[in-house]
Amino acid sequence: MNDISEKKFYRSLSALIRPGQILKSGGWPAVFGRRAPLEMEIGFGNGEYLARASQAAPERDFVGVELAWNSLKRALRRLNAPPRNNVKLLHLPVKSALRYLFEPQSLSAVRVFFPVPWPNEKQSSKRIFSTIFFNLLADRLTADGIFHLVTDHQGLALWTKEQARDSAIELDYAEHQALLDTKYERKWLSSGQEVFYHLSGRQKNHPKTQSPLELYDMSPRYSQLIDPQNYHPCDLSGEPTVVFGDFLFDDTRQEGLLRTKVVEDHFIQEFHIKISRQSDRRFKLCCALNDQVLPTRGVALAIALAALEEPSS
Repeated sequence: MNDISEKKFYRSLSALIRPGQILKSGGWPAVFGRRAPLEMEIGFGNGEYLARASQAAPERDFVGVELAWNSLKRALRRLNAPPRNNVKLLHLPVKSALRYLFEPQSLSAVRVFFPVPWPNEKQSSKRIFSTIFFNLLADRLTADGIFHLVTDHQGLALWTKEQARDSAIELDYAEHQALLDTKYERKWLSSGQEVFYHLSGRQKNHPKTQSPLELYDMSPRYSQLIDPQNYHPCDLSGEPTVVFGDFLFDDTRQEGLLRTKVVEDHFIQEFHIKISRQSDRRFKLCCALNDQVLPTRGVALAIALAALEEPSS
């Protein structure tokens, strides 16, 4: 295979970790096989900073959190050249990752470089750096942990500093010339921008601890009530919300997939419930890809509803 073709594919998926793997292993020290200072990068783009930082500081561990699959692919390629064992990537919203997958006082640094500014007032709700976010972040940072944001957009920097004002994080504002040598910094430099806006800060007090995920039983459910030809489990409104979508059933294999959406605690999970007929004629129900789903109360409830059980209070 020629070099051009090879560049189209990530060489390894070893850096990509599923939420269930973290929970089953017992947390980040177990994932990395050691206790070391742990850093997070939010929205890592092509993985350029993570690749450099993880090589420069092999004594530290790094977690990148990203929603864009194309960015994940680019970062996976970069992190495998050469391979390294001190970086993991998460395909999750950052607020959900912080809330469910990190213990209090576990992060020594959280960094974000050139996030989408969402400059219009109507788009401001898409900005993640709210007062609520900073209180959660303060809880997850160590006592001397640091938050660092760099942006090309002064409006975002000033808005973010204002959001932090009434939170447990105190941010300092500064203007600098280019310091990072990352893709987007080079992009803005080439367009003529000379000044970039930096926010950095630490806890000014420790907020009330926000517990990580409470684990719920994800054991399979069994039902004798399911008729694949006339199967319509009921949605559930409220907190959590459960919405069922398409159900596809293979008569030959006697198994099917039920599209499911769960919304709870401002977190959305979309997944499939696998439904398969057993030798005793009952149907077995479980998450089709268990490690990709956080085992929340809403997911456990969705599986019970899919088994046509009455919802518990």
